[in-house]
Amino acid sequence: MTKIIAITGGTGAQGGAVARAMLKAGWKVRVVARNSGSDKAKELTSQGAEVVEANLDDEDSLVKAFKGAHAIFGVTNFWEHLFTGKTQAESGTLEAEQSMKLARAASKTSTLEHYIWSTLPNAKNSSNGKAPVPHFDYKADVDDRIRAELPDLAKKTTYLWLGFYPTNLAFFPMVKPIEYPGAYGKWVQMLPTPADALIPVSGDMNVTPGVWVRQILANPELSKGKYTMVAPEVLSFAEMLKIWSEVTGRPAVYVECSFEAYEELWGIGGKEIGVQFKYGEVVSDWTKTTSEGFVSMKELGITEEEAPGMKKALEGLKAFL
Repeated sequence: MTKIIAITGGTGAQGGAVARAMLKAGWKVRVVARNSGSDKAKELTSQGAEVVEANLDDEDSLVKAFKGAHAIFGVTNFWEHLFTGKTQAESGTLEAEQSMKLARAASKTSTLEHYIWSTLPNAKNSSNGKAPVPHFDYKADVDDRIRAELPDLAKKTTYLWLGFYPTNLAFFPMVKPIEYPGAYGKWVQMLPTPADALIPVSGDMNVTPGVWVRQILANPELSKGKYTMVAPEVLSFAEMLKIWSEVTGRPAVYVECSFEAYEELWGIGGKEIGVQFKYGEVVSDWTKTTSEGFVSMKELGITEEEAPGMKKALEGLKAFL
């Protein structure tokens, strides 16, 4: 019998990579999307996926979409709410509501064997209150709620952390290097954190989320009830900018600015990404932030060859850098 995986966010970065990987692995892939007629949905259909419509705000629609699924990949989007004018707290609350609807719908799926929930560490707790990060903390609170409110689902759940996206250097204006006028062809990346601050990096987002999910599902007894992290590398911001320069052939300078200046420049989005960078200065090793158990890339059987890092990711994005 061919097993079915239902994937939320299948037309996005994480879910799209998961869909492609699981199609290659021989699973029947059911992509859950708000709009089955979008170009990305049509592309997935052409690759062999089934696309069904459901809404993260409608639990009943999710229950229907998940019917018969053996595995479910769940992901939500804090930034989608933030960039529609919501506050950080409002965005986190809305995301948490959607996340719990996902989890409850998964818990009602009688055929479910494995739930994979895309989440993030609890920044407030792991930094001893020094560096709370709303888009981390509201997701992490959902982890606790799954364990407390849906204990049977928790036994089937793997909690998946995604590191910093290399695509941010191509598509996220607050992080993307820019050419500085009058500086004789030099480019500048200005962030509110030291150049030597470390951060886990997710590698090639077209590939790595799918590799991790494939291996999580291939190792259920090892991964259920535990955390794992999509991060082939841990790099400093200076190292990432150096790789960017190598790929683009452009000389670049890293400039550390104050948190206040960054927030003034970029508004609420700058404030939110800025607190994440501040958290990284306090906690660079996410693997030590949970007592629930952590499964490494090596333990999952993922090799460096099939988990492309920052350089490979940026080479694939060269036209957008």
